[in-house]
Amino acid sequence: MPNYDISRKSNSFDGQNVTYFSSSDTFNTQNYYSSQLNGRSSSTPETDATATSQYNSNNGYGLIDASKSVSQAAGQNPYNDVPKLGGNNWGLDMIKAPAVWENGYTGNGVVVAVIDTGVDYNHNDLKNNIWTNTKEIPGNGIDDDGNGYIDDVHGWNFNGKNNNTLDDNGHGTHVSGIIAGENNGYGVTGVAYNAKIMPVKVLNSSGTGSYSAIANGIYYAVDNGANIINLSLGGDFSSQSLKSAIEYASSKGVIVVMASGNEGGSVPGYPARYADKSGIAVGAVNKEGNLTDFSNRAGSNQLAYVTAPGQSIYSTVPGNDYASYSGTSMASPYVAGVVALMLSANPTLSESQVREIITSTAGNNNTSNNTPTSDSNFDFSPFLDEFFRDFSTTSSLPQASSFSIKSLPDINTVTDSSNTTAGMTNNQTSQSPKTDFTFEYYLDTPMNSLANSPTDINNGIDFVQLITEMTRQFDNLRKLLG
Repeated sequence: MPNYDISRKSNSFDGQNVTYFSSSDTFNTQNYYSSQLNGRSSSTPETDATATSQYNSNNGYGLIDASKSVSQAAGQNPYNDVPKLGGNNWGLDMIKAPAVWENGYTGNGVVVAVIDTGVDYNHNDLKNNIWTNTKEIPGNGIDDDGNGYIDDVHGWNFNGKNNNTLDDNGHGTHVSGIIAGENNGYGVTGVAYNAKIMPVKVLNSSGTGSYSAIANGIYYAVDNGANIINLSLGGDFSSQSLKSAIEYASSKGVIVVMASGNEGGSVPGYPARYADKSGIAVGAVNKEGNLTDFSNRAGSNQLAYVTAPGQSIYSTVPGNDYASYSGTSMASPYVAGVVALMLSANPTLSESQVREIITSTAGNNNTSNNTPTSDSNFDFSPFLDEFFRDFSTTSSLPQASSFSIKSLPDINTVTDSSNTTAGMTNNQTSQSPKTDFTFEYYLDTPMNSLANSPTDINNGIDFVQLITEMTRQFDNLRKLLG
């Protein structure tokens, strides 16, 4: 059975520091528009951008197609199919990445920030594809490039507030291998195997962190040259500070790819739900191309939502090892890798052009047995967003709040702590209130474990369940406000 991430909830007002990390893999243990940046302009590729797929509330625009996306981005005729790699590379075959490689695009010159639990940058399959801040002199204790971070040679740790970005959990390393595992004849090969991974650690060894850490990680990635950001993390309620960070990335031409979440829900969690205007949301399919039981669906509010392989995905883990994980956290890096291939083929693509090409070239996959017949997972977040729209970013909660939010495995609790600070990155400030909400990320479990099997509610409208969900969400809000 696949591993599932445990989604945590946040509030819609700015400043909350909720760490929610969508680890959509299967673990062996528990697991923005400046044309002058990134070499991009607003020029449109001379290709036919006619939509070839149709959005639906189940799987959005469907399965991503690297061959079609990259050929269109490059202004070329569709690529011919190539022989399948087989074995553990079935995901690469499914999205037709080998056909792109055959035409010379492998991710050269593209930087993908993995905002996660860190990255084992010493792994034999990753060490040659790790981003290095060449403006920093390692170990001299000086902020040589003046970006506010001392000796950030391989990224920054916003959880520990230091330059140690090594992965002490495993999730971030697994995600990184899917994106840019080296094509060296052993282990795994990433979708964009010549791209560079920028490690940005925002979660600790148990997969917990804060919204402020995630938001500041996004600002850091954008300001330090990332072209793409992968967010294999998520929660149930909106956060204005996180939303603002993603909008900042989009405004700078950086494409944010976000896992939809692993609750089997009828709508994605946050931040994937921001893909109505910014970034790309990703759901997970299995080897047969069917949307997995655990993957959150696209929802009726049209998003830039596509699907990618996300069940039993083989990739790198710390210690020069490999493992198979399942979850939308695994699907998201496949899409991040495809975007890297697109940008290596055409560095002038804008964020909106990437979103359009990705969605218009996707092909809806077979989901005949997984289509929800009702939306019993009613979402009140838009109402809460409006309620908190004018809430001061420096306001604190009336009282300390501590409450538990049920998800797939009922083992995650939301805790709070005080004395949080505001982080500043290149004139971008992420304010935090006095109360810092901390969530455990989507927890991945070992393959073949039945403990975290999801229970989808897809058997018709259940009024009692709807009322229960309404009561639960408003009760959480009441406890939050005191």
